[in-house]
Formats: sequence, structure tokens, C-alpha cells
Amino acid sequence: MPHPLLLARPTDPFLRLRVEDPERVEAYVIDGDHVALLRRGHRVQETWVSALGDDSTRITGLIEQLRPRGIDGVHVHDHVFADLPAALRGPDPGHWSLWEFTAGGSQSAVPVAPTVGELAVLSAEDPRIDALLAHSDSAYVRSDDIRVTEWIGVLDGADLIAVGGRLPGGGNTAHLVSICTHPRVRGRGLAGQVTASLARRARETGAEGVWLEMYADNSTAAAVYRRVGFTEVGRYRSALL
Repeated sequence: MPHPLLLARPTDPFLRLRVEDPERVEAYVIDGDHVALLRRGHRVQETWVSALGDDSTRITGLIEQLRPRGIDGVHVHDHVFADLPAALRGPDPGHWSLWEFTAGGSQSAVPVAPTVGELAVLSAEDPRIDALLAHSDSAYVRSDDIRVTEWIGVLDGADLIAVGGRLPGGGNTAHLVSICTHPRVRGRGLAGQVTASLARRARETGAEGVWLEMYADNSTAAAVYRRVGFTEVGRYRSALL
């Protein structure tokens, strides 16, 4: 039976991605089609409330119900954030978006040969992964994360110049993470090559949906993901309290 959160908001893309493991949902509250869930981060042990719905008053009420459990931050829809009480907006909110691979069929994201180097499946023990991810401000999943089912990279000789990972999402879906290109070869389409390969391989292994997240204001990355076949399905604000 679907999780109660999914019953309340059956088409919500955030929930379809995030309710991948009911044990990670430490608590939740529901008000009709508005919901809030308490989750702990995998890498940084912060506790976040994700509150979903269009009515800021109802969203505030749901967050307040969970606050006694102790929370470090909140996620809400972009258009709701400005109407929250100042105490819930934090000093430096993040602005990010969720994207879904919508091109039809498992072969829709077949990558052409990279303009530099060649695509390769990487071992999680490859030290070059984290060395490359050090160039990214947004790559929060690293090579020691046991959830990652596959790393794909572009090799230029012995150098790893682009990389990305795939981990399980909610239900039978895949979540692409830590897509990064070395600064010296950016602008050559390598991030698109990695993303396309990960999306294709996820579909070939039976994933019914493929997701990724990015900073909402990164127009360069947005153009790359659109070319691959992704569509933006939601914008959010995150505030560390």
C-alpha cells in the first residue's frame, strides 16, 4: 500500500523521489493535501522538515507541529517561502529545482561519443571521483556513499574529467547525483554525456522515473539537462534555521 504521504499527494514529484525509504521518514503530519515530513540527511546529520502545499498558513502549522522534535531546516515550495514567518526563512535560503527525465523510451538519452575522452563505468573505490567532486559546490554525494549503485565518468587518458552517480529514488525510480565536470573542460558537453548515459542505463535496468536536483539559477546546467530530455517539475526554497 502506498505511504500515507503519497496518498495525500499522489502526484507530488518531491514525494515520489524522497519517500524512497519509509524508515528514513522519522515523522510526518498531514492536513488534507498539505503534508510535512521529518527526514535526517545521509551525510550531514541535520534534520529537515519538508512541507508541501500551496497554503503558507497550513504549511506553517504543519512545520510547527514537528518543531518540538528538533529541526535544523525547512524545505517548501518556492512560491510559498516568502509568506512564511521570518523565523522559518533563515538567513541564507537556498533556491533549487527538481527535474524529471521525460523523454520517452530507454533509448531517448543515448549519448554520442564525448568530444574529449571516453565514457566509462567507475569503481566506487576510484580516488579520482572525490578529487574531481572537490571542484563542485553542490556535489553532496561522494564515493563512500553506499547508496550509489553506479558511477559513470569521462576519461581523458588517466584523467577523470567528468563524473556522475546514480542512486535509488522513491519506488522504482533513480536519482542522479554529483554531476561534475573539471573546470578545464567545461562547455564541451561532457556533463550532458554523463547525465544521458546515467539516465539511459537507469531506464534499461527498469527505472520508471529518473530525477535530478540543481540550483535553480544555474541556467547553463538547465540547458544541458533540457537537451538530454529532462523537464523541470518543481522549485523549492531551503532554509537552515
